Amino acid sequence: MLPCDEVTEAFAARRALIDDYLRKLAERTGAPGPLIEPLKRSITSSGKRVRGILTLAAGEAAGCKPEKLIDAAAAMEIIHTCSLILDDLPSMDDAALRRGAPTLHREFGEDLAILAAVSLLNHAYGLIAKNHAALNPRQWPLQQVIKRVVDAVGWDGTIAGQAVDLHSEGSKLDFDTLEFIHSRKTGALFVAAGAVGAMLGNISAAALSRIEVFAKNLGLAFQITDDILDVTGDPEQLGKDVGKDEQRLTFVKLAGVDGARKLSEELVDTSLSSIANLGAAAAPLRDLAEMVRGRAK
Repeated sequence: MLPCDEVTEAFAARRALIDDYLRKLAERTGAPGPLIEPLKRSITSSGKRVRGILTLAAGEAAGCKPEKLIDAAAAMEIIHTCSLILDDLPSMDDAALRRGAPTLHREFGEDLAILAAVSLLNHAYGLIAKNHAALNPRQWPLQQVIKRVVDAVGWDGTIAGQAVDLHSEGSKLDFDTLEFIHSRKTGALFVAAGAVGAMLGNISAAALSRIEVFAKNLGLAFQITDDILDVTGDPEQLGKDVGKDEQRLTFVKLAGVDGARKLSEELVDTSLSSIANLGAAAAPLRDLAEMVRGRAK
């Protein structure tokens, strides 16, 4: 395992690569006047870029240089941004703060926020197709790659997780329900991010399965740390509202802060064990797992 400062440096280098791409993308959207500023704000808003970095790291495990996967990594980030815009709407979480700034609907109105979110999602599919055309992975046709993403954001993916989460208030605390919510609301896009990067890198089917297990467990660990931070975090440092989950089912409610931390640790360990035989090329995946572990402390 790398020392913490080296892990942070590796993480930061990949994040900078994605941020630079997104800044350039925001300048050439070709959107009409009313949508230009909402899209720019959405695309360039600060973020950890964990999903995009996961895409790069999974591709690196397959022997692909991160620069060659930047379209797909950016796609995962703007899909995530789309989900945040929708989550924040008054009809859903009614959030005021996201990534250190007013939520998109608060600044530009619900209509433009919704249109920006939908346009981001659709553009992401095009970016993935573009990346596939450039790399032409022999084992993985475009249809299979796109299907991973469609399934992740569809009615059995993030949409399913959000629907159950929104209607969980007052429900009995239940691990299976929580696992359903988070494996879809957060985990599904993590799995897709890892799978897309690995597939574009032309990884073997056996190694792809290991990376998907890694991403599933890491995504759940990441969500648990979010539950912890919703209770213990500072909104100014996190850049978003805290305490929004008081009426929702969370792992903190189920197991307490210490229990949630323990579960997150176990999930990170499981994610690491799933890629133990992928060799040195999977080092960026291992570093990413350690970064997620550090969020819960």
